Amino acid sequence: ESAMRLPYCVLLLSVLISAMHPSPARADDVTDQIDQALAAYRKHDLAVAVAALEAAANLLRQAQADALKAVLPAAPPGWTADPVDTSAVGVAMLGGGTTISRTYHNGDQQVEVQIIADSPMLQGMAALINSPLAAAAGMKTVVIGGRPMSYAANDNSFMTTIAGKTIIKVAGNKATPEPTLRGFIAAVDFAMLEK
Repeated sequence: ESAMRLPYCVLLLSVLISAMHPSPARADDVTDQIDQALAAYRKHDLAVAVAALEAAANLLRQAQADALKAVLPAAPPGWTADPVDTSAVGVAMLGGGTTISRTYHNGDQQVEVQIIADSPMLQGMAALINSPLAAAAGMKTVVIGGRPMSYAANDNSFMTTIAGKTIIKVAGNKATPEPTLRGFIAAVDFAMLEK
């Protein structure tokens, strides 16, 4: 009987010791996935390593999308805002990236503010926005708040790039006047986007 109590006592003692000396704080999900990828890589299990790294990258994209929500403007007086639509896409789809958008309503007027970040397609889109082809397609360059933007009359939208890694698009329906769109542009937190 005493032999059976010994393992029980050892188990109880180990539980008490661990309670007195708590283990280090648990890592977050991103570092857990990176650690799992590293362990799999060391075992030459490349499929598991790739899957864990992709999971970590997706978690980072989701965190980035959540952070980008803060730069969207609040609904101005008299306007309502739909919930923020977030899309964090892996490299397998369109090269990856993060997109957030929000649609605002005031009677017949509707405005959508869209932010696209960290997509490999951004450089091509930025080059197109600033090219002579954009002018030929009916886009004109305007300056709002000291920031050059392209305005497309055919879809009543303004577009600009931030630090070559983010595109902002503010588009209104036909009932939305251009000064209203400019007001939404002024309400975007560009300083946070530039960080």
